[in-house]
Amino acid sequence: MEPVRYSKDEAALTADTLTVEVEMKAESSSAVWEGLDLVAVLDVSGRVYRKKMEYMKEAMMLVMRKLSPVDRLSIVTFSDVATRLCPLRCMTPGAQDDLVALVNGLESSGSTNIRAGLETGLTVIADRVNTKGRVPKIFLFSDGHQTSGDARQVDPGRALVIYTFGLGRGTDHRLMIDVTEKSPFGAYSSANRWSISQLLGRLLTAVAHDVVLTITPHTPEDEDHHDVDTIVAVVASGTNFRQATDAATGVINIFFGSLSAGEERRVVVNFTLKDSLCRPEMKYWASLAEVSSAFTIKGSTVITGSQSIQILRTRTASPQLGRRQLEAVIDRRRPDHDIEQVAVRADGKDGDNEALDDGQLLLNRLHAELLRLTETVVHVGSDSYLEQAKNSGKAPPRRRAPPTMRI
Repeated sequence: MEPVRYSKDEAALTADTLTVEVEMKAESSSAVWEGLDLVAVLDVSGRVYRKKMEYMKEAMMLVMRKLSPVDRLSIVTFSDVATRLCPLRCMTPGAQDDLVALVNGLESSGSTNIRAGLETGLTVIADRVNTKGRVPKIFLFSDGHQTSGDARQVDPGRALVIYTFGLGRGTDHRLMIDVTEKSPFGAYSSANRWSISQLLGRLLTAVAHDVVLTITPHTPEDEDHHDVDTIVAVVASGTNFRQATDAATGVINIFFGSLSAGEERRVVVNFTLKDSLCRPEMKYWASLAEVSSAFTIKGSTVITGSQSIQILRTRTASPQLGRRQLEAVIDRRRPDHDIEQVAVRADGKDGDNEALDDGQLLLNRLHAELLRLTETVVHVGSDSYLEQAKNSGKAPPRRRAPPTMRI
């Protein structure tokens, strides 16, 4: 495990800042793929009829085609009350035929109690006997218009992820998003072929779970590092991980959830360094923090060895050669939430001009952001060349990124 990239080769002896990017990459082997225990919670209330029912059935057909015999599927339906139509079944060809017939026979009626559906799905997960090396997930298909119960009150815990899928226009997007936010790394999207295929592609090739990256800055309270250089270390915000910092120790834990085969995750850490001119040396190597990781593979926890983040501090520090590239990494994460909101608003009700106007505003913001990022990462020979490239509509050549070291 090593820091991937530093924003500069040296830091000044005076008060300074440093940006470091750390990368994790899951192995590509399929030998560690784990079985998926999926509970599909389906809305069959009176609101889900015609096109909405067709969308849900088509989505379930895709889900069942993607699953293999190592995976298990249970189907729960709900309207006024919830019903478990089948227990978790290994998706053998015979089981697949049975469940296809079961889904094709679904009909809509009654009111909408999403909470009852979710609670029944959670019971299916909790009642599992064989859990070693298996990954539980819940898919909720609904238009989000509950008439009884409150789905927001369902607590899935911190170990189970709920993914929600809206059924066409008129879906209550806010409620569906609120449900996903009750679980770590939950996500909401429309029940379309592309989003379901993308999600299943990640879930079915996951090789590491409960992935945690720990950054331990050296602080004055650290008995082994009394003469420290770091005043504070801050991880730049991102959309594909959660982070928690211990106020007493400064230790930062970054939670990635699951990683698919070959998937890469990166974090950017900003260090604030104290003034070290009082030291007699003209230069020295400053150890700023230790980085380690832990994850679960087939039910067993793996803890990696600790590695050091360090920088050479000198009286004549080098310029921040890689700063622009690292800033681009941070900035590229920022539009993600806006993109999600555009997708949500674009799926709004017919004639909802306010939603469409909001979506257009967000698209304009994204366009401006992309133009700004292009100027940030493009390597330009001269100002006149950049101006010529803008006027002609041709993109200037980009610098090839330097090779990275991976954890």
